[in-house]
Amino acid sequence: MLAELDVPDYLKEIREQVCSRCVERPLGGPPCAPLGKQCGVELHLRQLIESIHEVDSGSMMPYLEHNRAGICEHCAFLHSSICPCPMDYLSALIVEAVECVDRRRERRAHVTQLIDSLSEQSDVGLEEIDDVYEEATGTWTLCDWPTHFGPDGLNLQGMVSSQAKGIAVESAGTQRAETWSRAACWLAEVERFAAKAECEAALAVAAAKAGEWRQALLHARRAWAYEFATGRPLRNQRPRTWLNLTLVIDKVARANAPVMDEGGGD
Repeated sequence: MLAELDVPDYLKEIREQVCSRCVERPLGGPPCAPLGKQCGVELHLRQLIESIHEVDSGSMMPYLEHNRAGICEHCAFLHSSICPCPMDYLSALIVEAVECVDRRRERRAHVTQLIDSLSEQSDVGLEEIDDVYEEATGTWTLCDWPTHFGPDGLNLQGMVSSQAKGIAVESAGTQRAETWSRAACWLAEVERFAAKAECEAALAVAAAKAGEWRQALLHARRAWAYEFATGRPLRNQRPRTWLNLTLVIDKVARANAPVMDEGGGD
């Protein structure tokens, strides 16, 4: 059962990854209902998320059929002038957004479980490490900076590899398809590096909790290295996600293990 407190996380992801690409979105939306546009995503958001959670498939048809049977059949606007609504033709993006939040939540839950399983330490600075990690985790999962990719100068900001792959398939046989195919590969690499960085950061925190400062610093530096390798810190005005964690762990490690030499974490 979806908790009420969980809905805003899904709504934020859907606003960014789905609503931003809706061709029916009125000026100033979302939300769109106050602007005169009735949308199933807004009307049935909670049921939509729960419906997606009830399906596990590699293709879209099972999701569509489940949504139509459980939501559309009971919608007050069924067979009206606004039917089908964006909830239908944007379903692939909606499923991707919901599952993106789910993956992020699973990673956080796993890290929390791992950290909680470790014996509590009295070392100075662990609370600061926790704070920096909590502030950073889940904030970088894809290309979130403007790009000028390929001969067409594609801006891939906010896109995921599956979207680019879909455009490549739709444009098969054209120069545009080749560009989008390369874009999909590049986005997949960014997503892979983001996931690896997230994992290394979690291991860094776990090692710090266990008092393994050399390992903590090693994992933190790897997390930062993955982010830096994508070029993200050079092009994004946002804070560098994993640099702060590396600096804080380095500082706390020196306070708790002052005999650690400069090269010990490499």
